[in-house]
Amino acid sequence: MVPWPVPVIIVGSVALLALLLNIRQAVVMRKLKGEMANMRLHLEELKGVKEEKSNFSSALNEVERNTVAPHEGSGRQSEKYRYVASLTEQGVDAKEIAAALQMAPAEVEQLIQLARLKQATKAAKH
Repeated sequence: MVPWPVPVIIVGSVALLALLLNIRQAVVMRKLKGEMANMRLHLEELKGVKEEKSNFSSALNEVERNTVAPHEGSGRQSEKYRYVASLTEQGVDAKEIAAALQMAPAEVEQLIQLARLKQATKAAKH
C-alpha cells in the first residue's frame, strides 16, 4: 500500500468539506425560499384582511346612511337612531327603548348593533 502524501490528504479533506458545505447551503437556501414564499402568502392574506376591514367600514357607513337618512322625511328616523344610541350608552335595554320609542324590538336591536359597530370603528381609528 502506498502512503498518501500529506498535501494530497489536506487538499482532499478541504475539497470534501467544501462539497459538504455546498450541500448544506443548498438545503438551507431551499428552506429559506419556502419560508419566504409562506411569508409572502401571509402578507397577501393580511392585505386582504385590511381591504376587507376597509370595505366593512365603508359598508357600515353606507348602511348607516341608508338607515338613518334614506329619503325625505328621514329626520324622524335619524332622531330614533340618535335616541337609541344615547339610551344604549346610558344602559337602557332594548325592550325599554322599543317601548319608549314605539318601535319593534328587532328594529331597536339592529340600531343598537349599528351604533355599537359605529362606535367600535371610531375607537379603532383613534
